[in-house]
Amino acid sequence: VASVLELDPKRPTPVRIDGLDLVVWKVPSGESGEEKWHVWSDMCPHRLAPLSEGRIEPKTGCLQCAYHGWEFESSGACTRIPQVTEEAAQKMRANPRSHAIAFPTEIALNVIWVWLGEGPPSGHPADLVKGTHIDGQEWVSSYTRDLPYGYDSLIENLLDVSHIPFAHHGMQGTRDDAAPIAMTLPEFSLFGSSEDDAHHGGQHEGQAAQHEGQAAQHEGQAAQHEGHDAEARLGMDSLLRFTFQDRTMGMKREAAFYLRSPFFFYYYGSFKAPDGGTEEYKKFATRRGYEGEEGVPFRLNVVCVPVGPGWSRAIILNSRRPGKEDLQSKLPRWLLHVFSNRFLDSDLAFLHYQERNLRYAPRKVDDWQKGYYMPAESDRSIGAWRSWLAKEGARCVAAGSGDLLPPSPLRREELLDRYAQHTAHCVCCRGALEGIDAWQRGLGGAGLVSLVLDRLAVGPTPLWVFGEVLAVVAVFGLEKVKEQFHFQDYEHYKT
Repeated sequence: VASVLELDPKRPTPVRIDGLDLVVWKVPSGESGEEKWHVWSDMCPHRLAPLSEGRIEPKTGCLQCAYHGWEFESSGACTRIPQVTEEAAQKMRANPRSHAIAFPTEIALNVIWVWLGEGPPSGHPADLVKGTHIDGQEWVSSYTRDLPYGYDSLIENLLDVSHIPFAHHGMQGTRDDAAPIAMTLPEFSLFGSSEDDAHHGGQHEGQAAQHEGQAAQHEGQAAQHEGHDAEARLGMDSLLRFTFQDRTMGMKREAAFYLRSPFFFYYYGSFKAPDGGTEEYKKFATRRGYEGEEGVPFRLNVVCVPVGPGWSRAIILNSRRPGKEDLQSKLPRWLLHVFSNRFLDSDLAFLHYQERNLRYAPRKVDDWQKGYYMPAESDRSIGAWRSWLAKEGARCVAAGSGDLLPPSPLRREELLDRYAQHTAHCVCCRGALEGIDAWQRGLGGAGLVSLVLDRLAVGPTPLWVFGEVLAVVAVFGLEKVKEQFHFQDYEHYKT
């Protein structure tokens, strides 16, 4: 649903999953000692107003609808109907129709997970990383963004290792890093299948063949990547897995990809110095706290959420060994989010339009082989992902024509709208914006005072002139920083 590191516990926050509008809120700590996040349907049972427009009443710790003031406790039961007497309200609240619709909720990896299925929840989200290298690590930061392309396109892009040198030129390597990529034949498993039912994600045409005892081979391939036998064995129950070798930032990279659920995957591997080593690699390792160690870990953990047709949500999670310091831990979170915004901006536009091109007649997403021409070994992961989706029949992927998708924005400012897609619901970035606004008001006031004193010739005039210039420059500079939270165009021909 969302990262607890980015939600504001003082307000209800709207989220959408697979077209379902939900509200996330937290009971404030009080006498009961309860301090838990909850996920409900974003509708008040009274007149269906969105509860996300409401507030958390500090006196009761209940979620209050802003329309008529009805209040609801953590279970979803109505506790207050102010329009009637308490005696009448008791009878009304006894009716189940007065209750908000609450869903089972758990916290794992510092992320809120919700069960929307029928019956009691099956399993626990923490099981996704049990026994892996992630198990027991500290979850130190996260970055969330709603993206104007669908869930299938989101994961397809994130397991496409070959686009990095071009789509993210200057941020994670450069175009000169492009080189032949060695990738093992991806393997995938279907829900409810045994190990013997696993399939190979086919070659570039996406054809799948039955898995015939390839577990040992897969373990052997993964062992070549840092000798991670244990990780490979644990990854055998992943829904999709493959290993690869490429080059990025002038370094060799060897890693494995594990799709642990339809909504969570991770990469596990390492960066290695070029033959003979380089000074750049030493600096790279030092910045990440791995000076003198063999290989710098490459880790990427992502939660992928289907939001609705043409929309998805990526939650990027950063973990580390307990007590291990790195550069990211020393930077303010809002600054890391600004960098992450630019990273996702760099391929957002063509992913948005690519998704539509795949669905526009005569092409169809469920006949993607005819739309895509993927002859390279590095395309194997894409074919495997599309084959897995087709066999699972993922309901959250619109298999119809492009007409089912929302219309494309007419302006780049709407397509790359950082504020709506991230800032509006990130407590870190909203706090930074409020802080910048306060600084601007203070500097503007100081500049105005300097101007008045200058005109009145009171005191040292050069000092007041300096104050005026400093205030103008600072206010203008902070305004440019604020733009980073709203919109920044990304044009590849300028990079």
